[in-house]
Amino acid sequence: MTDPISPPLRPGVLPRDNFRSIIAALITVLTIYGWIDALGRMPMRHALAAQTRLWWIEQIVSFALAIVCIGIIFRKRPFLTPAFWLTVYSLVFDIVRWIFEFRDDQFEIRIAPLLYAFLLWRLWITRKQVAATEDPLLVDTTG
Repeated sequence: MTDPISPPLRPGVLPRDNFRSIIAALITVLTIYGWIDALGRMPMRHALAAQTRLWWIEQIVSFALAIVCIGIIFRKRPFLTPAFWLTVYSLVFDIVRWIFEFRDDQFEIRIAPLLYAFLLWRLWITRKQVAATEDPLLVDTTG
């Protein structure tokens, strides 16, 4: 998984992955844009008070994910585990929402779950790479 020719990683730095950085940047931009859009429009701003507690939890998780995605863009290793788990939670929230909308005969293909799935895949690969650099004996070489 790791390139034997590449120089060893400095402590606290993630391996370079432009695709992961682009996905993290898209998630950050879309999340911040969504918040600005919701707070900028008067009808949407008034609807915020009527939202459920679960919706607010989802918003806090997505905002936290946007923040840790900034750390992922800057390749900071301490953000890897929180980014992984916040991406899992965000993906679960979107899948559940999609199921409820599908049951109500509303079918939309959303971009956010696709971005979360791509980021989760790249974070999984990065976790394996980081584990390989920290302890080569823990690496599963069977595939």
